[in-house]
Amino acid sequence: MSRPTPLLPVIAGFGVMLLLIVSVAVIGLSHIRRLNHELTSIVSDRSQKAELATAMSAMHEARHHALLHASFLADPFERDAAIARFGQLARDFIVARDRFLALPMDDKELALWNAVRQDVRFVEQDANLVIGLLEAGRTADARKRLEKNLAPHQIEMMATWERLVRLQQEKNRFALKEAGAAHEHARRLMLYLSIATLAVGVLVAWFVVRLSRRMEQDLFEEKNRAQATLQAIGDAVIRFDRERCVRYLNPMAETLLGKQSEASEGMPMEACVHLVDKERRADLTAPLLDEVLAGASAILPGAACLVSTHGMEFDVDGRCTPLQTADGTSVGGVLVLRDITEAREMQRQLQWQAEHDGLTGVSNRRLFEARLSRVLSSKRAADLPLSVMYVDLDDFKQVNDQAGHAAGDELLRQVAFILREHVRESDVVARLGSDEFGVLLVSCPGDKARQIAETIRTTILNYRLYWENRSFQIASSIGLVSVPPHWATLDECLSAADSACAQAKKNGRNQIVFHASAAAEGAPCPPQNRT
Repeated sequence: MSRPTPLLPVIAGFGVMLLLIVSVAVIGLSHIRRLNHELTSIVSDRSQKAELATAMSAMHEARHHALLHASFLADPFERDAAIARFGQLARDFIVARDRFLALPMDDKELALWNAVRQDVRFVEQDANLVIGLLEAGRTADARKRLEKNLAPHQIEMMATWERLVRLQQEKNRFALKEAGAAHEHARRLMLYLSIATLAVGVLVAWFVVRLSRRMEQDLFEEKNRAQATLQAIGDAVIRFDRERCVRYLNPMAETLLGKQSEASEGMPMEACVHLVDKERRADLTAPLLDEVLAGASAILPGAACLVSTHGMEFDVDGRCTPLQTADGTSVGGVLVLRDITEAREMQRQLQWQAEHDGLTGVSNRRLFEARLSRVLSSKRAADLPLSVMYVDLDDFKQVNDQAGHAAGDELLRQVAFILREHVRESDVVARLGSDEFGVLLVSCPGDKARQIAETIRTTILNYRLYWENRSFQIASSIGLVSVPPHWATLDECLSAADSACAQAKKNGRNQIVFHASAAAEGAPCPPQNRT
């Protein structure tokens, strides 16, 4: 069963903390928005209502005083001015009334407003009668009307206005009280959430400390297991830092390098690890480090070898992997090497056995045909003369019959030796059959090939095999083909050489038959005999 990750409680704890913090922020913002709405309502609506109600009440009071003042004026112009002021106050009242009615009102406010309107209607009727008396110059009757009829209605109306103003003031006080209660509730809730956040934070911190200690212990145990694993594996493991200095060698690396891990720590990689190309002898360590420290993995080439401190060379293959931080910064790398000296030697032996004759040590037919095909298909084939020689041993069966197969095998080895002695290292000598050999002479003109063939024929003829107090002499029939530039196929070359060799045997053996090619027709010419 998979082990639950220890990060889940930490993530959950931090999630709860963030949720609580967000809750505190949301509640705070909501509370601020609500208080702002309440204050706006108080300031813009209720306060405005109270101000307008007070203003309209004052206007009615001022109008009453204007009429009363006009009733005591003897000068008609002054009375007209007082009456005009009464009319202006009426217009101002209408403006204030319209503003008041544009604001939202509840049932209590509407009831008081309707009562005020009823009182205003009676007051306006009496005021109009008083104004008519004043305009007629009947000031005494106007005062009498004011005192007897208008004044009581004015007192009732002002009392109603006072109730409306008090209602607005009470609403303002109630709104302020509600805002204060909401503020206190939000403050307590934020306090509780802050305490809960602190408690969760302490719990998460305790868990993180506990988790860190456990992770340190797990890392320590994992490190020990990793070191034990590295010491047990058969690959060499070398770790280095970004400064190209060695930081760790496992036991196999110590064996291959001939150095101890403690003594090598801090040494430059180029001084400790000497990787070269076995064929070109080119240094591989520096390019490998450059590539890995640039952030890319690197694989050693097939011809890589490791030179130890004692000068021993090991065929190795391996891979170098960069070590990087989470943001991709390179901090070093790990080089893993595997000693494949024995495996590569076995591979070379298998390759050699697949391409060579086990008895004579020369190439076999497979390699011979592959080399010939490669030469024919090369871009320089038209510029390089090529000769192919077939050598068939005469009377070889008699040696086997008279002296046994061991003598025959020794004779084949000696013939192979003779062939190798008379050609260049770049040429190919191969055993094509039981007593047949092939020789591939690259960049060899026809005249030179004939000289070599004659030398080989003479040497084989003069050779004596001494076996169990007996002497054996053999001869050879040789077919020689000189390939012109336009003669391109493998089958044509082999067929021509075999045909020339068969003609040599047919002509009496111990001969060389040169199979010439007619350049114009691109086909073989009749064989030419030479004894």
